[in-house]
Amino acid sequence: MLTLQIKGGGTMKKKTFLISISVIVIGVVVVSGVYLFTCPKNPDLNTAITAHGNTDWHIDTAEEFLTGEDMNGTITAVNHCPDTWTRRHMHIGLSNTNHFYYDKGITTSGDDADPTNGIDQAMLFFYAGHGCPECWNALGNNATQQYMSIGNCPRGGLLRYYWQCSCKVFAHGPKNCPGETFDYSCPGNFDGSADSPDMRNVYERWGPVLDPDLRMAGGASTSAYCHEQQTDRIWDNYNNNSFDVADSFIDGLNWYGVVPLCITIGGPDVTSTPLYDATFTNQPNTSGTSHYHILYLSNFASTPREPELIIHIPELLPVLKVVKLPMLEPFLDLKFKIKDNWMVSPDEVGERGPRVRINRLSGAVYIIGERKLTVGEPILKEEEYIKRALSFIEEQGWTEKNFTEAMGSKFMIERMPVEGKGDDIQKFQKNIIVTFKRQIEVDGFLVNVLGEGGVMRVQMNNDGSLLNASKVWREVVGIERKLPVKTYEEAYEEALKQIETPQAYKLDRWTWGYKEAAGNVEQTELKIVFQFAFVPSDPETSMKYPPQIIEILGQE
Repeated sequence: MLTLQIKGGGTMKKKTFLISISVIVIGVVVVSGVYLFTCPKNPDLNTAITAHGNTDWHIDTAEEFLTGEDMNGTITAVNHCPDTWTRRHMHIGLSNTNHFYYDKGITTSGDDADPTNGIDQAMLFFYAGHGCPECWNALGNNATQQYMSIGNCPRGGLLRYYWQCSCKVFAHGPKNCPGETFDYSCPGNFDGSADSPDMRNVYERWGPVLDPDLRMAGGASTSAYCHEQQTDRIWDNYNNNSFDVADSFIDGLNWYGVVPLCITIGGPDVTSTPLYDATFTNQPNTSGTSHYHILYLSNFASTPREPELIIHIPELLPVLKVVKLPMLEPFLDLKFKIKDNWMVSPDEVGERGPRVRINRLSGAVYIIGERKLTVGEPILKEEEYIKRALSFIEEQGWTEKNFTEAMGSKFMIERMPVEGKGDDIQKFQKNIIVTFKRQIEVDGFLVNVLGEGGVMRVQMNNDGSLLNASKVWREVVGIERKLPVKTYEEAYEEALKQIETPQAYKLDRWTWGYKEAAGNVEQTELKIVFQFAFVPSDPETSMKYPPQIIEILGQE
């Protein structure tokens, strides 16, 4: 047994190791008789690896996260990890891969530092597969948190961001939340109890896994769908909407009742933690080690579960011809610069970049404001945020005739000392988002618009000032043709045929409408689609039968 001074992550840590005679040391330096293990360099900037835990649709999700294509090479998600990044989808064709999640310092089988298949070897890791609070599938066997330690140099850990898309692996709070389909959908109601099926404690399960160098880990508190729509939303948020890293992930998975969260370790000042990362970085987390912080979304009291479903489906509906949004009046006199498919304004907001960006393919407009890193200050009432969002839309000339009621949500932070108890928990608001979804009038009634387009979003700092805003709203210029629309029954039966074991599922909710793409896509027509959200008939079987989203084209 040997006690060593180990230099890592910018701090000196004193640890005791049992050293085998056959151990291979990456680098050892002797200074005045003290052995200093030199950590490997930080992971290369903008490196990402993904892994799938199951060979159903999750193998496609892991690929779509990186490239926007499924395993057959079909483009399914227009937004994905940037092409300029170094990207790799691993574990393809392997089995029993749980040891690649494990740390050798905890179990002798640990291979998370394996240069080819270890999960702790890049800046960003993303997993897609079935899961539960204590484990997740790993292509034949299961992995669990108890054998993990991620980002831990000098044992080969380089990871900075660990993201997981699977059911309940990051469950936090009470099992039952009023009016919700999924368990653990109200993490803000956590009472400080030890981890149990009735009250999940993400600090207890994931806290010991987080090496101080790791910037954040994140996943779903509830069940999760983990289809291409979620990877598209994550990267649309980051690449186009200028959301923070954690905000992009959480809002991206927040779909059809899914409640995600991120967790990090840091000091008492939450604004210095990686939950406020504006961009990805390969640098270690140096914000402290005294507290855990989690980030999650909480809906405004006035926010409906989703836009009201229009039950009446006409037999015929037009396929709408659309063109990119014309240049709006406030920007006509700006001398934009052309950068690839973007027009960018000459004026910039600090280090955040151009104040205005307009996509040349869709006409979508993105505006950024000053980012204010404040917590604990007086916050506004929910109706005041909505009022300010509406005022901003009017000021910009974005006012449209038809859109849904405002849907508001707030990013909430919960903080607890690492050595603390339930009564030490504190909560803060990070920022808020107000969303308006488009509706299109056809033959005298309104049809909802689905997808990442047909939306106006205003993200505000706590004081109500602008953080980010966007309008993705193509102009309808006519009718291409009229086509029959599938009935609900036809679409539903078609959706069931895409589920391998339909008898294990029940329909939770469904919707239909025109589908409009994200703002970085050229689109010339709008067609009707149906979306069906299926959940397991028995909630306790979600590890075997996770929720599924099936989208059916309503006009062919």
